Amino acid sequence: MAKTIVMDCDPGIDDAAALVCAMLDPKIDLKLVSTVAGNVSVDKTTNNALKIAEFVGSNVPVASGAEHPLIKPFEDAAQVHGESGMAGYDFPAPSRHPLQQTAVQALREVLMAADQPVTVVATGAYTNIALLLSEYSQVKGKIDR
Repeated sequence: MAKTIVMDCDPGIDDAAALVCAMLDPKIDLKLVSTVAGNVSVDKTTNNALKIAEFVGSNVPVASGAEHPLIKPFEDAAQVHGESGMAGYDFPAPSRHPLQQTAVQALREVLMAADQPVTVVATGAYTNIALLLSEYSQVKGKIDR
């Protein structure tokens, strides 16, 4: 039986590797990829998630999230990950778009619709997760870990 997860990430090179593993592992049922500003801006992390999904042939939904941290000013890591967040990896532009919902709305929807608790794999800044838990505290019981 596949482990049901959602991934909340800021795809630069490091999270790209994690996404590929989750998307291709038959033991994982990846329900959603939500993105957040972190390694680079959220528009770039979202674009990277869409490119990765298309590259590996995954139709997992992608939702764009927080543009900046809750407390401190946004500082990207473009000096490490390159301007796109994935320097040296040139993927074609994605042919699809992120969900219309925000990442927080999409996370809530996926969690509340799940029959069993879902594992949340958060590898980026935790802004989306903080907003999810503060705005929709009822999801806590739907999270396995």
